Amino acid sequence: MMNSNGRLSSSSTRTAGVIVSLIALSFAISGVVQAQQINIDVTKPASDKPFGGEKVGTISIIPDGHSVHIAANLTTPPSTGKVYEGWFVDAGGSGYKLSLGEFGKNGTLQFDQQMVNPYTYTQFIVTEEPFEDADPNAADAIGGAQLQAPFER
Repeated sequence: MMNSNGRLSSSSTRTAGVIVSLIALSFAISGVVQAQQINIDVTKPASDKPFGGEKVGTISIIPDGHSVHIAANLTTPPSTGKVYEGWFVDAGGSGYKLSLGEFGKNGTLQFDQQMVNPYTYTQFIVTEEPFEDADPNAADAIGGAQLQAPFER
């Protein structure tokens, strides 16, 4: 309400402040909810899919808006002269495979990236590649996982 000087009364100012605080709190809460960790088993290929068989590792994903934080590990080392490489796959869409990098000698992959739209990807796969592979394309999957919500958009 306006007072006799044409200014907002203190009660109107307080009300506006409370509304702004509630809006800011709702944005903060939605960010926390979105940043929940997703844990999925990585399994060997089965049937016509790169996953669905025996468990060979795990992947933990923390999606946070446009940021994605991934920690994956495998239980067995690659063959001699080979390395494991992790990929996001837009299966059922463009088919595009985005390399997430090479697994370390300890069998782990760490990936932290700001991405335009990470939620277009529907699968995580692991390939076994020649050491210092010059071919940027993915080899056949040795394991994978179907991504869960909020992915698969």
